[in-house]
Amino acid sequence: MKLKMLVAAASLVVAGSAMAGAPALPGGDLGALTPTPALFLGTGAFATGGTIADSYTFSVGGNSDLIGSIGGYGATFSSVLIDGVSTSLTSTTTGYGFSFTGLTAGSHTLKVEGAFPSIYTYVGSVYSTPSAVPEPESLALIFAGLGVVGLVARRRQAV
Repeated sequence: MKLKMLVAAASLVVAGSAMAGAPALPGGDLGALTPTPALFLGTGAFATGGTIADSYTFSVGGNSDLIGSIGGYGATFSSVLIDGVSTSLTSTTTGYGFSFTGLTAGSHTLKVEGAFPSIYTYVGSVYSTPSAVPEPESLALIFAGLGVVGLVARRRQAV
């Protein structure tokens, strides 16, 4: 029965990869992340079970926020780390969601950690969005407000 579930999960991964590009395997490169999700997956079978510690590399072109999800069969996930910093996993109906804010431009590493009893497979997706940057009008209002506060403080000192 477990073998049938593993085959079914692998079939879903193959079908999904035809739509979104080939998924990265552990140790693989997700490429340059964009708002289009990049897929990653892991699978294994050991009679005694074990731990999952799979890493994937990726890059972002500018300051970005990272959003992703992960789910699977037979695996229990303990953490997802970005450059060694743990993200908080949020339980969803299909697995877990995670996010990371304030990622700087350059190369980074995503690491999936967890455990499994014997057979497991998982698939995840991750994408980046540009970090929020204040609009010039917002900055002008902030500085104008600070100027008014400064003038009020100066008048109070003079009186």
